[in-house]
Order: sequence, then C-alpha cells, then structure tokens
Amino acid sequence: MHDLKTRQLAGLIVGVGCASLVHAAELAYECSALVEATKPVYERLTIEDELPGAAFVVSGNLARNDRSELVVSSFGELTSGPSGTVPPSAGQVTMYHNAKSGNRPNGRIDRWVPTTIVSEAEGITFPNRPTIADVDERRKPDVIVPGGYFFDGSLGNARGSITWWESRNNGKKWIRHDVVTNSPFSYHSVLFDDFNGDDINDIVSVGENAGSPSDPFDDVIELHLFAGDGNGNFSSAVTLATGGGSLLTAFDVNRDGRLDIVSPQFFGSVAGQPFIPVAARDADSASFVWFENMGDGNFVKHAIGIEQGPGFAIVPVANLLGDGVTRWIATNHTNQNVTFPPFSLYPEPTVYEFTPGEDVRQLWSVRELSSPGDFPVTGGIGQAAPGFLSAGELNGDGRTDIAVSGDGARGVFWMEQLSDGNFVTRQLPDSEDYGQAGGPVIEDLNRSGTNEIIFSSFDQNAVSIWRR
Repeated sequence: MHDLKTRQLAGLIVGVGCASLVHAAELAYECSALVEATKPVYERLTIEDELPGAAFVVSGNLARNDRSELVVSSFGELTSGPSGTVPPSAGQVTMYHNAKSGNRPNGRIDRWVPTTIVSEAEGITFPNRPTIADVDERRKPDVIVPGGYFFDGSLGNARGSITWWESRNNGKKWIRHDVVTNSPFSYHSVLFDDFNGDDINDIVSVGENAGSPSDPFDDVIELHLFAGDGNGNFSSAVTLATGGGSLLTAFDVNRDGRLDIVSPQFFGSVAGQPFIPVAARDADSASFVWFENMGDGNFVKHAIGIEQGPGFAIVPVANLLGDGVTRWIATNHTNQNVTFPPFSLYPEPTVYEFTPGEDVRQLWSVRELSSPGDFPVTGGIGQAAPGFLSAGELNGDGRTDIAVSGDGARGVFWMEQLSDGNFVTRQLPDSEDYGQAGGPVIEDLNRSGTNEIIFSSFDQNAVSIWRR
C-alpha cells in the first residue's frame, strides 16, 4: 500500500534492534550506527506486561504522597479488516501506585498497584497522552485525557475527544467530565494554562483530521482553544491557527510574558516538503513551528526548522550543554526503508538540537545529535522513527543525557552526552522488540539519587523501568 500519509498507525509510540561495537582498547564506544554496552549500566524491570496497546506514560503525584505515580494510556487490541487495520472502539487509562509504603531512600520499585482511571466502558477511542493538572482548582491533581485516531474520518467515524477525570478519595475514584466528544478531530496532547490573558487556565490542543490515508491533500489540522472558567468547565473550541502537530509544549519563546506554543508538524504541507524549494518553504511546510501569542486572541505561526521532514516531538532543555542556554531537542519521524517519494526524500530518522537566535522569529540553528543508522526502522509504510524523547542525567557524570523511543525502530535508547557536547546513542539492554514505545519518563522514583527511565511498549503490551 503506497499511501502518502500512512506513515504510522497511532503516531505516538516507538522501538528498534541494534548491533554494537566496543573499542575495548580505549574503553570507548565508536559506532556509526547503534552502540550498546557489553556491561549494561541499566537493567530492565517490567511492572506490567498485560496492558493491550500500551501507548503513553507520564508521571505525577496523584495520591497525595511524597512520590510519583505512573499514568499509562492504552489503546486496546488492534484487529485487521478488509481495508487494513481496524482501531479498537475504546481504550483505557491506568494509574500505577508503588506498592511499597513510605518513601525511604532506595525503596523498592518492583511492585506497582494498578487503579483504573478510564475504563473501556467509557468509550474513549485511542486515549492519548494524559496531562496531570488541578483542573477544577480544588488543590488535588486530576487527569486530562485527549483521544482520537488520525484516520477515523476516513472510516466514517467522529470519535475524537478531550475529557478530564476528577480525582476523588485520594485517587481511588475518578469522575468523568467532557470537554469535547464525537469530534472529527483527534487530539493527542493538551496544554493546561492561561492562553487568553484572563488569569484562568484553558485547554489548548491540536485537532488532527488526516482524512484518507491515500490522499495527502485532505488533511485538516487546527490549533484549538477551549477557554476555561476556573471551575472545570470549558467553552467550545475556538480555532487559533492552522497547522501544528500532536505533541505540544507551552513556552514563552520571545520572553514577552505570554505563553506561546511550540509544536512539531507531521500532517499537512510538510508531507510534500522535499518538493518545495528550500527558499520557498514557510511555516506551513516546516517540520517544527511555534505559535506566537499576540495577546489579542491571535496566534502567529513561525517556522523553527524546514529541512527535517515530518516532525514528531520538540521539547526545551534548560542548560543542556552546561552553558546556561535553553536548547530544544527534537525528533523527526521517517523511514529509511521506503524507496519511493516523498518518503525516500526525507532525512533519515534523527534526533536534533535547535537553538533560537537573537530574532526568534527567524529559523533556529540546528544540529544533528544522533548519527546515521542510530534508529533503523523495521518495516515499510506505516512505520517510522524515532519517537518521543526526554532529557535528564542518566549515567552519573553530571551532564544532561537524552532518552528516546525508537518507535518503529523497535527498541528504546539513551544518548550519552560526552565532554565535548556531542552525543552517543546506546540501546537500553533487554529492549529488543520493545517497539512503538511511549514515554520516556526520567525520574528518581525511589530517592536513590539516580534517575530511572520509564517506557511503555505498544508491541509488548508492557510498562517497564530501566534502573541502574
């Protein structure tokens, strides 16, 4: 099926396999592709292996204790039909609470107790990345769940949604509240903050209706604002701008005191980026963009990078290189196996670094942090790499490293920052076939003084912790 838009099934999960090469004489790793330690620093601890279609994982304190819970969304079982993959009608969202009582340093993290936040009976199709926030301002954390499937419209469905789930009894009971349901748009992440200047938090998300997988020109992508009233109620969607993508970040890019929105772009004009002369590329065909909050209800889109192909994720990292500068790490989402255009013309799967210049409205400087071959995709159309990524200190040397999902590369990875500011990609041990992985979360889960890395895997129906 040579469809121009069937580049991934769900657009949010990741994976890979690798080969390793160790330069033993110098005790250093040198490999143009993947590098894996012969004596892994990390070991895998799986806390769940029966969660069908495990998708996104986030962390936060939901049970009013001194440590975080994990919140994982899952899609359910996929089936095959005459026209291809059939998405399940409903998924679920689950909270995992550490079974070990107390919060002493170096506590156990091998047993977690699940609590259902959203059950399949609620009918949420493709519950995507949850956001933990005090939605109704009652000083307790709630959970916002965006939902929907990119291509649902082509199947005759309108099942996109945003719901929020009110926490009761210290996270033991959850009450549903609808923001939008039965939408032709799918929503993959939300931002919860004040975007219209009234000092009340709103919900912002990108609605994506990718139309038919075989038609690259029927995408409808809009940035939506659902204005809040401070009591957990939200107005109908107002379109702020067109374009943007699934996984958003709120950030005051131009330091004017107003929150802007930073986003990858996967659908829309970016699909035809290779056919557009570089000088003619703009924010519509850019891989990564930011929406400037003008303060009058308008948002203006600016290009960040225009040569990376379809974008997947972009997140800020304060002091990434130890020089006090906030830089942005980003991933595209491509497949080196596809031999026909436009896919064959995209850059290969890559992790990038973007740094804004003095004029943040101009293109940002870009550097490739990964090396060619670091994320070899398994399969053809419908698979791509890499996926989402996070930054944190991962090997005890005090420098900021990166954890990244391979997505269609069928594994999970960490990228070690070297003393010269360059990075080396290493596959985490025991992650072969840990594909289409959600996360990562980087966090010290047990006050041990070292960070763990948490990923979920759609392919393995699993949630796993890598610890050292």
